Amino acid sequence: MATAVALVAVGCKTPDLSGPVVTSPDLVTPTPTPETVDPVVPGPTAEPTHTGVTDDVIRVGVIADAVAGNSVSTGSEAAWLAMRAWAQAVNSTGGLGGRDVEVVLINSNVFDHREAVQEACESDIFALVGSHAVFDGDGVDILNDESCRLPDFPAAALTPARRESPVTFVSNPTANDVWQAGPARYLSERFPEAAAAVGTVVIDLPEAFYRAQRDIEASTANGFDVTFQATAEIVDQDHDSLAAALVDAEVRALSWSADSNRLQELLGAWTRLTAELAAIEASQPPDEPEPDPADVEAPTQDGEEAGDAGDEGSDEAEEPAPEPSPPALEFVHCSADCYGPSWTAEAAELGTDLWVSISMLPFEEPGDNVELVRYVLFLREEVDENAELELIGLSSWASALLFEEAVNRAMFTSGGGLTRDLVIEAAGTITEWDARGLHGTTNPAEGIPSPCFMLVSPTPSGWIRRHPLTQGTLDCESDNLVRLVESATLGVNPSPSDRAAAGRSG
Repeated sequence: MATAVALVAVGCKTPDLSGPVVTSPDLVTPTPTPETVDPVVPGPTAEPTHTGVTDDVIRVGVIADAVAGNSVSTGSEAAWLAMRAWAQAVNSTGGLGGRDVEVVLINSNVFDHREAVQEACESDIFALVGSHAVFDGDGVDILNDESCRLPDFPAAALTPARRESPVTFVSNPTANDVWQAGPARYLSERFPEAAAAVGTVVIDLPEAFYRAQRDIEASTANGFDVTFQATAEIVDQDHDSLAAALVDAEVRALSWSADSNRLQELLGAWTRLTAELAAIEASQPPDEPEPDPADVEAPTQDGEEAGDAGDEGSDEAEEPAPEPSPPALEFVHCSADCYGPSWTAEAAELGTDLWVSISMLPFEEPGDNVELVRYVLFLREEVDENAELELIGLSSWASALLFEEAVNRAMFTSGGGLTRDLVIEAAGTITEWDARGLHGTTNPAEGIPSPCFMLVSPTPSGWIRRHPLTQGTLDCESDNLVRLVESATLGVNPSPSDRAAAGRSG
């Protein structure tokens, strides 16, 4: 962890997050008319209350790791841009509950999430919406304390502790005890031999360890045999050595759940190494076969040897068996972190059959969903015309839609009232939700994920659909979800034994 801190402190820059960042204004409290107060038994005093909502404005916060150029955080800028786009979209149609939406960026700076949560609790904001931060479990106790209890609708709950928060609701949630394993089921049926020798790499962080163990348990239940597991350093990882270890382990496939930049470096090292091994093998002269003792026969009675040229029945010497070629990765499976523009540029060079699982409709099929078009329109035309289209941003947008639904339900059931507790209570009633068709049906109230997924692959001309093949569809078989047992409680209440296990993952 100390090396990761050093990484962020040195050589990192803050991305351009310019935009309508709203800071909490100073509250002007009118001077009350002096009243006679009993000096012995003073009456109660009322402190100003920050609620983040007035008759005209509802103010929400976005916690994000606003630090670029590091090896831990990705996607937070996309979340922030998405929330600006969402606010523009809502305000263009009359606001939320008749109020204009304002957004406030709260920087968690990767390792300062607890301080960011404390700042949010003390700020004049109504809720947290669309947040995305790597260590989002830090400070959950503060968030759930009675003094705070901000309604929380993040893009994703990345850590086990955040998933257990009773005030947290995600549009397309991940559960600690139910995991998506549909991609493993499909790939193991398509590549049965490769699925019997799968390697995986875990980043040396407890949170990454918890996720990897859930991935392994779920994928093993649905057809993978994970025969090799390695640990990668947070920084300064020797990818050549890591590739060599994978080759030595004779893995036939790779399952990846860390950030995509690391995977590109590893596959580049793999490609170089296997090319070198192939070149060395091709340059080696064939080994001279050693004589078989059975072929060296004793002289016969008339002095002739059995191997004389006159003996036409002798067999020719067999060619030696060639040395095995370097193993090839029949497939690489990566989570949605790999779905981005950088892979299309690298696809031809790396020459690897990469399959990326996503749980939302892809940007390449905008005609199949009006809400997807709406997201792209407001992001590119109202916020940043050069903004990258990333699933994290779309996930933030989807959770903002969930927040909208909770606010509308709260106001309807209360006859127009709007408080944080009312929104939390209303969110607890949303048990069927698909974010206007952006993803499969989920149960945000109970944190139950959708079984739906699809697989895509990068090509030099863009991403293509691999499974299912019909445009606008997802694979939503119920057996895609696996109930976890051994890894279900990892990281929920992190203990020293959990973190020790994470340290021994390699």
